[in-house]
Amino acid sequence: MLNLLLERTAACRAAFTLVFALIALPGLAQNDITADADAAFDRGGYFEAAKDYQVAYAKLKGNLDEKGRVCFLIGECYRLSRALPAAEEWYKRAIDLKWANDNPEVFKNYGLVFMGQGDFDDAVEQFQNYKSNGGDGELADTFINSCNNAAESLIVGESRFVVEPLVMVNSPNFDFAMMFADKRGEEVIFASSRSSSAGSGEDPITGESYMDLFMAEVDRKNKWSIPEPLGNTINSPSNEGGVALNTDYKTLYFTRCLVDKDNNFPCDIYKSEKVGSRWGAAEELGILDREAGDDSSQVGQPALTPDDQFMVFVSDMQGGQGGRDLWYIQYDEANGEWGAPQNMGPGINSSGDEFFPHIRKNGDLYFASDRPGGMGGLDILMATWKGDGMNFDTPKFMEYPINTASDDFALVYHPKKEQGYLSSDRPESKGKDDIFAFSMPPLEFDYVPYVYDYDTGMPIVGAKVTVTGSDGASMSSSTDAEGGAEDGEWEIGAESTYSVDISMEGYISAGDQFSTIGLSKSTNFIKEYLLREVVTNEDYPMPLVQYEFAKADLIVNEAVNSRDSLDYLVDLLERNPTFVISLEAHTDTRGGIKANDLLSQQRAETCVNYLVERGIERARLQPLGRGESMPLISDAEIAALATEEEREAAHQMNRRTVFRITSFDYVPE
Repeated sequence: MLNLLLERTAACRAAFTLVFALIALPGLAQNDITADADAAFDRGGYFEAAKDYQVAYAKLKGNLDEKGRVCFLIGECYRLSRALPAAEEWYKRAIDLKWANDNPEVFKNYGLVFMGQGDFDDAVEQFQNYKSNGGDGELADTFINSCNNAAESLIVGESRFVVEPLVMVNSPNFDFAMMFADKRGEEVIFASSRSSSAGSGEDPITGESYMDLFMAEVDRKNKWSIPEPLGNTINSPSNEGGVALNTDYKTLYFTRCLVDKDNNFPCDIYKSEKVGSRWGAAEELGILDREAGDDSSQVGQPALTPDDQFMVFVSDMQGGQGGRDLWYIQYDEANGEWGAPQNMGPGINSSGDEFFPHIRKNGDLYFASDRPGGMGGLDILMATWKGDGMNFDTPKFMEYPINTASDDFALVYHPKKEQGYLSSDRPESKGKDDIFAFSMPPLEFDYVPYVYDYDTGMPIVGAKVTVTGSDGASMSSSTDAEGGAEDGEWEIGAESTYSVDISMEGYISAGDQFSTIGLSKSTNFIKEYLLREVVTNEDYPMPLVQYEFAKADLIVNEAVNSRDSLDYLVDLLERNPTFVISLEAHTDTRGGIKANDLLSQQRAETCVNYLVERGIERARLQPLGRGESMPLISDAEIAALATEEEREAAHQMNRRTVFRITSFDYVPE
């Protein structure tokens, strides 16, 4: 990783042994037996420290408190190196030795180890122990909520992302932080500790070779070349990683963390220009003035905006929000130099650590963080660009399977496609940290219609199904013996609306609409249509049309919209342009016969007038008031009902509007 992130995770360790070698646990007593181990731990040499602590542990006699401290620190070495099963064992020993009673951090970090392996139940138990033994209750609750949310996301699994290991590139060693190196997205550069790296010495942080930068190519058949080191103008006996390239892919920025025997020097960003097909000699970018006194702040993991005007990077310099923050510098074209570093502020950074920024071609920012609220370990967040300078919306955690309970970081998008790469030490990894390919397959929609006879429920064979999209494109098919039209070549696209027409000789044509607008997952639209046989001079029911009391005015309010009911007829008549209908209004039996006859006629005419306003030819419409002459429920039956509510409902059934098909040979003008 990178000793840029030393305290954080092995994922970033390999990825940022270019990470920042900064931290020791304060306030932990040292003694002669553990002096070498403590020194290795303080400088971030966790692999080396773990071995030294275990030697010291065997020599400790009787001092249970010191043995508990050493067990805890061995656990820390393994946790920070992402050897989580081994960390589990040593934290448990520290708890058995009662060292956690006065040091609740043991419970918290023990919980993080379980969380990082996806064992959320045991993790919650340890976070509760951390809280009950004097730990930060708010932090404990945040971790518990994260565990519950992570477990739920694994069950629900609604994400469209597909994540797969890059088997042809990964090695048994650390492989991480892949970046596209050409505009086609066919060349990549990534960091690795594989045996062919120039930094062949043993990194005390990881126990692996030092990291180098490698280049590989992938063809259009997804066949990968054998990764090759970039060469000695870029790679050195120290650690290299965390790269960015400008828009013409001729300037390379990368992180280098110099190492001299037992000393880890501050990481810096270096720059190299492409000369022909090779990279020229690298020179330090000089973001910080080391000669002016800042000789310890770490700088690395560069990312460029699409216009090359801003560089985002990681640093622990003074003036940040917590641990390692995201900072940026702006390029001054007038003098050809980068400006002074600016912190990206609390809207992006947290009190924890932020790593591996990446800015997509659309301006959106992606980065990894160990802040609470994720699924465990490092998680990837996305902040939408506001369209101006370095202003972004509040970052949001990406969903599973981009994020997992393991360390997930260094996400980069393809220059032109909905796909890219990320790094992770999830269980599918081939070695330590591995590179994974992610993609978001296009949404797929299918339309499957079935057509049946309304009265018999039997399939209708030969019905014509026509689907017309909002772009005007039309598709048709006919139903089979099962009533289905599954074999239709329905080209259903995203963010579109479709109108459906179902027609069959001797039946009333029907149809509906469906839409893919706003849908975030692939969907099958399975629809059933019931066609009524055409029978002249027979009542056909329709949605309830209601009128003002003793008036012919349609009721239209928040509770009832009689116009919507009449729109059913508009749709039916538009789909069946040869139909002529009578529209018949009925009243209940209360009131005088003449008054009801007049009122029902007026109501029928109100309906006809509305249909004409909606574009239906008046010649196809005959208003007919039936008064109270054709009740569905007799007065005697109504009188026998038990409650007033039931009796009023029966009267309402008699107050109805229906239609009849009087002919189906109308010739439209």
